Amino acid sequence: MSSASYNSPRRREAAAQTRQAILDAARRLFAERGYAATTIQEIAAAARVATATVYASVGGKPRLLDELVSSAAGDTRLQEAADRVTTATNPGEVLRGCVAAARFGAQEYADIFELMLTTKHTDEGTAAAAAAAEQGFRGGLGLVATRLRDLGALPGTTGDAVDVLAYFLGYPSWRRLVHDFGWSYPRAETWLVGRIAEALRIDLLGDARQADASGSAQ
Repeated sequence: MSSASYNSPRRREAAAQTRQAILDAARRLFAERGYAATTIQEIAAAARVATATVYASVGGKPRLLDELVSSAAGDTRLQEAADRVTTATNPGEVLRGCVAAARFGAQEYADIFELMLTTKHTDEGTAAAAAAAEQGFRGGLGLVATRLRDLGALPGTTGDAVDVLAYFLGYPSWRRLVHDFGWSYPRAETWLVGRIAEALRIDLLGDARQADASGSAQ
């Protein structure tokens, strides 16, 4: 085995670690100082790499933001939650799972959502990242609406259901309830489940009665 091939996995691991350090530094500085006020030089210093390394490993600030948004969307925990929702067997389970997943995203990645929310109207790079995030978010909600339709629990169109879900579960709703009103995330989650059920006419009590009946029969 040649020296070059032997060292290749180690080099790839080192490159991945450097890339993650850069993204972690960018995320922290964007949250602390704002996107516009943060420079590539500051990100490089925080990650303990050369400025040229930031550009070579990830790219400029718009690319850094794109990568942060992509990492949030690609979180395996969100994918696992989506898988549970799309295989749920009753509408209440679908709805609760959807809201729980939205809560996780809003809570875990609040800094990234806040960044997009506050700067998307003044920075083209942020606006593009926000648009991509919104498209991905609505795509996920489309799967939820389709599952509700397949379960016979959607009186309207899937498009209307996606609009309702996006209205209640987008980051601005969580921000308003938790940060502005001082609610806890669990309280906000419970309230949102109820309001969405009302809007989509999903009988949560009926699901509970069905579950009780199934449990009694066993």
